[in-house]
Amino acid sequence: MKATDLKYKVLVVGERGLHDTVRRYMPDEDEIALLLCNSEDKARENLAKHAPDLIVADFDLAEFKPIKFLTGLFSNGERRDIIMLAAAPLIEDVVKCMQLGAREFLQLPKENLKLHETLKNFYAHWQKNQKGAAFSARQHERFGVSGIIGDSPQMQNVIQLIKKITSRRWVTVLIRGETGTGKEVVARAIHYGSSAPTLHNNFDKEGRGPNAPFVEVNCTAIPENLLEAELFGYEKGAFTDAKFSKKGLFELAEGGTLFLDEIGDMSLVLQAKLLKAIEEKRFRRLGGTQSIDVKTRIMAGTHTDMEKGIEEGRFRRDLYYRLNVINIFLPALRERGNDILLLARHFLHEYAAEYDAVARKFSAAAEETLMTYDWPGNVRELQHVVERAVMLGDSPVIEVKDIYEALGVEPKPLRAQPQTPHSGATVVASPAGWSRVIEIPPEGISLQEGESKLIEEILRLTKWNKTRASQILGISRPRLSRKIDEYKIEQRQHALEMY
Repeated sequence: MKATDLKYKVLVVGERGLHDTVRRYMPDEDEIALLLCNSEDKARENLAKHAPDLIVADFDLAEFKPIKFLTGLFSNGERRDIIMLAAAPLIEDVVKCMQLGAREFLQLPKENLKLHETLKNFYAHWQKNQKGAAFSARQHERFGVSGIIGDSPQMQNVIQLIKKITSRRWVTVLIRGETGTGKEVVARAIHYGSSAPTLHNNFDKEGRGPNAPFVEVNCTAIPENLLEAELFGYEKGAFTDAKFSKKGLFELAEGGTLFLDEIGDMSLVLQAKLLKAIEEKRFRRLGGTQSIDVKTRIMAGTHTDMEKGIEEGRFRRDLYYRLNVINIFLPALRERGNDILLLARHFLHEYAAEYDAVARKFSAAAEETLMTYDWPGNVRELQHVVERAVMLGDSPVIEVKDIYEALGVEPKPLRAQPQTPHSGATVVASPAGWSRVIEIPPEGISLQEGESKLIEEILRLTKWNKTRASQILGISRPRLSRKIDEYKIEQRQHALEMY
């Protein structure tokens, strides 16, 4: 079975501008496959080969006879969701297309917003009804906690915590970690673990089912003036372009999960409205007068230092406490040791099957390169590098040169060759595999001086991420802050070092 067989397939028949429009308006989900073409012949090829779930077609495309195309589908008894688009459609064309099975006929660019809404609704309907139990089973297998790859102690702790909280259906969760560490992966694992079918039926005592929605929004990807409307929806006439009412993400996530990624960058005004909606479990659409009750699990993700944001007045303390009921910290990939190879091999097998590529394994030197690179983009960067290496490689074995080519630059090693410390020096190793030398004079130093040097070194290693530093030191963050004040440790700009 091909990877695309499990996806929601959208056939787009039109020029590049339409391709870009649909790509921009479709939900950003891994299980969506876009099939792009610009002629009727190519459209028929895609129909025969891929059996798309949705067809979006430009009625005015030069090499396309839409009525004939729809007549063929209608005559063969093929029933698919079809959206026809035109700049200035004639009434008789609209009527004929609707008679032949088109679900919508929209005028672009005038009805761009409605196209966006229609695409999301068709996809949501497919998720909920079209694939049934088989789709749900695949979703839970793919996105559940069993799909998280990692044998490192840090990731095993994360996995155990996820297993504990899946039974706590409505508890809020804050997931923290650098960009690309997999915050959305963890959020999905919690969601699908919580909404798995029960042994005897599809719904548990709280009414949750295997099709409970998972709705994700990146708070930095949507302009601030549009994010409120996206979250809470709006009524017809709420603003100039509000030609119809629109449900917000809170409503779409009813009974399921709303994951607010990069919440640390949300404005204070919207933070206040979000806090009110979370606490009261109700809200009003923009331009609306009726309160809407909603029962939704809230999860949030951020790469920012939330405590620092609170101190600087950029994030509300009360919202932080409301979100931080369960706190999950994801380690950077460079700190996960052999998990790098586990993930790389997984991605290799996945993409080799998807692209029918010849690559089967990494050479020993290539694996060493993967292990010594610092992966500033974390798991997401590793995934994309392996994908490119698999696609571009022409040998069963991926070599070092293939990794370099996929990276685009020759990688800088994370760890230099270990140095032999001179007399009077002590080597301190961190859990991530870094090694640093702390100078100790011949006459020795006091315990307090040694502790101060150790704390300062760990803060430098973590770039003054106090949360991460406190975890490495095995102390609480407030205690670390007291130690910093006690020893008068100051953050200084250091030259770039290789660890």
